[in-house]
Amino acid sequence: MKHATLSRTVIGGLSVAALGAGLLVGPAQASAGPSQKAPGNGPTATMVIHPVLDTDTVGTSSQQRTWASTLGVRDAGGIDAPDSQASYLQFNISPAVVPGTIVSARVVLTATPDSAAPVGTQLTSAFVADDTWNGEQVTRYDPIFTLTGATEPAATDIAGSTAPLRTDHGAVRYEGDVTPAARTENTGDGRLSLRVWTTDQNAAARFHSDDHSIGDNRPALQVTFRPTTDRDRTNAADAAKDLGDARQYLRRLGPVKHDITLPSVGRHGSRLTWSSLDDQNLDDRGKVTRPTADLPDADVALDLKVTDGSVTLRDRLQVVVPKDPGAKAAAPVDAALRPVAVEREVTDLISRTWGTAFTLVTPPTQVLTREIPVAPGQSIQAAIDDVAAAGGGVVRLSAGVHPLTTPLNMRSTVTLVGAGQNRTVIQYTGSGSAITTTLKQLQDVVMKGFTLEGVKGDLGGAIGIYFAGADPESAHHHRIALQDVTVKNFPGHGVHMKRTTDIITDHLTSMYNGEANSLFHNSYWLFDNRILQSDTQLSKPVLGKGAKYTSTSDVITQRMTIHQAVSNGIQADGSNDVRIFFQKVNISDVGKTALWMICEIFSNPNQYTEDPTYAPDHVIINRSSFVGNLRGGVWKIAQDVLVRDSVFDNIQDDLILMKSYPELENVKFKHAPEYFTDNSQVPAL
Repeated sequence: MKHATLSRTVIGGLSVAALGAGLLVGPAQASAGPSQKAPGNGPTATMVIHPVLDTDTVGTSSQQRTWASTLGVRDAGGIDAPDSQASYLQFNISPAVVPGTIVSARVVLTATPDSAAPVGTQLTSAFVADDTWNGEQVTRYDPIFTLTGATEPAATDIAGSTAPLRTDHGAVRYEGDVTPAARTENTGDGRLSLRVWTTDQNAAARFHSDDHSIGDNRPALQVTFRPTTDRDRTNAADAAKDLGDARQYLRRLGPVKHDITLPSVGRHGSRLTWSSLDDQNLDDRGKVTRPTADLPDADVALDLKVTDGSVTLRDRLQVVVPKDPGAKAAAPVDAALRPVAVEREVTDLISRTWGTAFTLVTPPTQVLTREIPVAPGQSIQAAIDDVAAAGGGVVRLSAGVHPLTTPLNMRSTVTLVGAGQNRTVIQYTGSGSAITTTLKQLQDVVMKGFTLEGVKGDLGGAIGIYFAGADPESAHHHRIALQDVTVKNFPGHGVHMKRTTDIITDHLTSMYNGEANSLFHNSYWLFDNRILQSDTQLSKPVLGKGAKYTSTSDVITQRMTIHQAVSNGIQADGSNDVRIFFQKVNISDVGKTALWMICEIFSNPNQYTEDPTYAPDHVIINRSSFVGNLRGGVWKIAQDVLVRDSVFDNIQDDLILMKSYPELENVKFKHAPEYFTDNSQVPAL
């Protein structure tokens, strides 16, 4: 990731470093032209808005590309030609985002260094009336489709949007005037969908996509607007100043070697919210963990939201965390699985509530007398095969980056151990699953002390760890443990186990996974029995959920954290989804529902089909918190649910209960639980 280009902007006499996103306040801008006369009078403000979704298409291919690292534009003989590409972007320009009347709007794309289109190549923006490709249903009944070359919607060229690629402050950019479409959508549904295309034959332009760039490189819509009220104007000015201050503050810091303060309030009163895209090296609170000498420096992207009244500005900044060459050598990681104790309160409640129906997990059996060391660049697979052939043993990965281009085929009675999560990194650049198995029945596997890292934007949609037993009854995998392991940046699931019995995860961190679509999660357990999860961090799934439990039984989750998710925190559903214990689970700041327990058949997602056998049954939630989410819980026909000593404090609803009547003991609510017996009366979710 490259450093953002800095430009200078003056706001009310204050010089600030502009990193591409923000807002300027001043006198009315230059005339928009006879056909785009600025409505009204008075001062204007200009804000930069980034897309809620961007993608490109290739010919008439049905390949999904919404998570690609770049946006392509190419005319190879018409938009439907096999090698042609068009880029699509959607922006939220509703009055809630733009508090005023739009005067002008320009879409800005920045070319990547490997873009082949020369300066002067002409591009045009077209208006897309159909916004239902947005990838995010407000309710499950809303129309939606995945935009690919095979489903491209109609688009109408926007007059005045044709412009050449030009050089600007060392970068090559396209800037297209899309004012008429922006004004229409601002007073309409608030969603502006655009297609960017060229008719310059064989000019292949490649631009930065939003998810994989920072600062000036991000796709943007520069909107000049006339604030509705004086208060809106003041909010805009204060937010802009505080955003400028935050940029300058990080720029002055330079490479950070120690914990830093990430301010929560600006000098002008704006609320600042920070979100790291790499908590392993710099978290949301400013805690710094430097890579060891065996690893490269960390370039950490920080998303910043600045809110002042009616105005919210966003930017993505970068902080460099240099490796620590003087870090003391750590003692070798013990290959033996540490015992994972279940809290006494949990076992007591299980005994009183479920009696002998619940079966605790059985840990793996390890062979620790045989060990093969593997240095970066050496074959991990060869070592796994060797110890497996000898009856089991330990494959020990030394510190450093271990590149991996093909899946690791795990074998039974193998322990894969690194030098620690911040010292050993398996960096996967292949397709399929990074760690999987071809065995029908894998058993007695331990993975410990390393980070497994995928590639953001990889169109292969790789999964981090994927184990699937061959048969739900006769060929389960058995006794799999993950301890002190980090899994991150996989477009598919971070960890997915299916038809597996006796699973232990202890101090597992699975974050930033699932960017391919909302069906991929940080962790997904399917047809699994006897699971013990302890001290688990499942925050910041890109599009999916922190954790999903489908048809699982005898599950204990103790001390789990899920923070920041655009969708749901946890989903539990499926037949025989029984005896699930959530102990000290903390879910916060998720965009939909913290804990979603439902009873629906999904063969027809647009038709609600109720089936009680699909609802979770026998659930205990103890000493847990659901705070700052849109909704705390939506539970449909979930039976025998006990909630104790927990807190619900959410934005819209705390509990929506449809034919579900949980026993509540010492539970604090911000909103009283809502009970329904008819799904048609349940609020749209």
